[in-house]
Amino acid sequence: MSFVQPSDLDYLRAKRIKQGQSRVDPVYDAFVERFRERYGISPLAVTLDTFDRPRGQGKTPRLGVVLERTDQYRLFFRSPFNFDKEKQKAVAVLFTESQRGADLRAMFGLPRRLPHAGVRADEIFVYFEDFERVAKWEVHDLATSSELEDFTATLGIEDQFWCTQRFAGPPIVFVQTDEQARSLAASALPLNWADTYFEIAKRHDEFGYLSRAEIAIQVDSRENFEANYSR
Repeated sequence: MSFVQPSDLDYLRAKRIKQGQSRVDPVYDAFVERFRERYGISPLAVTLDTFDRPRGQGKTPRLGVVLERTDQYRLFFRSPFNFDKEKQKAVAVLFTESQRGADLRAMFGLPRRLPHAGVRADEIFVYFEDFERVAKWEVHDLATSSELEDFTATLGIEDQFWCTQRFAGPPIVFVQTDEQARSLAASALPLNWADTYFEIAKRHDEFGYLSRAEIAIQVDSRENFEANYSR
């Protein structure tokens, strides 16, 4: 499963489920119900696949669980960068128990070297994905060139302006010099710009995830860009 950016197929599949155009495969219904009973939330999507072990030592079955909201996703972390191993193990057990009698090797797409070989819970790598994070990124991607031109027209900084750029979020306003950037960043203008941009972005917020408090317009300079990033 890949939830890196809005164009990823797994994100688009989960989006169709959220839109009501699709649903989680019924084969996972018992797992989804057990997950909800255990954690009080239902996965938005479930995916099975494998990844290669190092040095050609075979494949590891992988269970991907998509949580709709970021706060739900964070429940499954022990630290900001590491999943909670106990919850990973518990979810793997929930899954295998919900699939008693099923051919798990076939479900994961593993080769069947032995007819009786199964998949144990402790062999499954469980990971979690955050639908809301990528959906918010997509909101910014969906802002049109025309809308961004309208936004630029409201900046009111005349010959200081160089360009705007987006990097998975609100536009960054580039002015000509570092001094101009520092002065503008310390003024009230970026707050006004954020108000204007939020009105544009929320037109594309299909699921109502984006809040005004999350919108900030950064100011940078052509001087800084050409000195440090244009090589």
